[in-house]
Amino acid sequence: MFKILRNFVNLIMTAIFYLIIITTILFIIFTVVKVYSNNKSSNEIVTSKNTDEVYGKIINMEANSKKTNKDSHSFNVDIKILSGKFKGKTITVPNLVVGFISNSQSNNQEYAKLGDEVLVNLNQDADGNIKDAYIYEIVRYKYLYKLSLFFLILLILFGGIKGFKSIITLLITGFAVIKILIPLILNGYNAILTTAIICILLVIINLIIINGCNKKTLSAIIGTSGGVLIAGAIAFFLNSVIRVNGFTDEEIQSMINITQNQNINLTGIYFAGLIMGALGAVMDVSMSIASAVYEIKAIRPKISVIELIKSGMNVGKDIMGTMTNTLILAYVGGSMYIIIMILPYINTLSTVINQDIIAAEILKTLAGSIGLIIAIPLTVIVSTFLSLD
Repeated sequence: MFKILRNFVNLIMTAIFYLIIITTILFIIFTVVKVYSNNKSSNEIVTSKNTDEVYGKIINMEANSKKTNKDSHSFNVDIKILSGKFKGKTITVPNLVVGFISNSQSNNQEYAKLGDEVLVNLNQDADGNIKDAYIYEIVRYKYLYKLSLFFLILLILFGGIKGFKSIITLLITGFAVIKILIPLILNGYNAILTTAIICILLVIINLIIINGCNKKTLSAIIGTSGGVLIAGAIAFFLNSVIRVNGFTDEEIQSMINITQNQNINLTGIYFAGLIMGALGAVMDVSMSIASAVYEIKAIRPKISVIELIKSGMNVGKDIMGTMTNTLILAYVGGSMYIIIMILPYINTLSTVINQDIIAAEILKTLAGSIGLIIAIPLTVIVSTFLSLD
């Protein structure tokens, strides 16, 4: 009787598993097509036809004697244009050096140095000639591409086929976030629901690609989805009391200006970040525990259910402490600049915690950690049940 019940439950869980995949894929396809077919131009950044962004290289840097104030000096730099219709032409533009501490030991550096490649914005007159120009950014992508290539080589070198699969999942995740999640949020879709659905889909796809379609993967998917959804639910209901959005006034204004949306859902974006932030740690924990349970079961096929659950929980306890610290450190590291700005001006701990941006980070950290902790027994129980013969 027990075996029949177990087989029936396994069948139901497998059916639900594939139903989630199919439903989520159809939902995303429908919404993406709808977003990109309606008002496509509303999300495009309009650039003036008289403005051109080109690459250039600083070939000469010469200081001016003119001082704009006691902490900054105006520099002229000669830039050789490397792209666009003005390629090969040399132009002179100002390069501003701004310092916050006016002494010889301060870490003040010019915006760009001799030999740097830079992005330059060219403003043209009606005849198409360069009217004026300014340095927009230093070119950094070449170095980041090289570091990314080194990272991918290490993944394949030490991870083999699993490393190659990890690269595929990274590409899928990046595409889903940039091309699907963010456009959906900007087009007014519920940020929390959309993020939860896409994250669950990413969990399913990534774990299947890396570990195959099997009961171990199913256990990890259930554990991860449960932990992440619980983290989101805790934060959502608690935020109805403490009411935070996790953004500074400058960040809010920047988002409104860029998106041209006065009604942008800041709370939804905050929860979207919370869910995605917790996803990586919870998925790692769930997969590790599911693997451990199935390895124990493979080595000791006759182990009892109680013993298998105890063994899985012991593994989970060892992982729990380190992964909780990892999650906390990741969130604290991401908000370090805010902490540095706020702490010198506030005396009491309660006053610090009352700050919106600090309270939001604490809520994000605690909710994510609770979701991670709950994912452990959930994964252990599901793995144990599914591993039974």
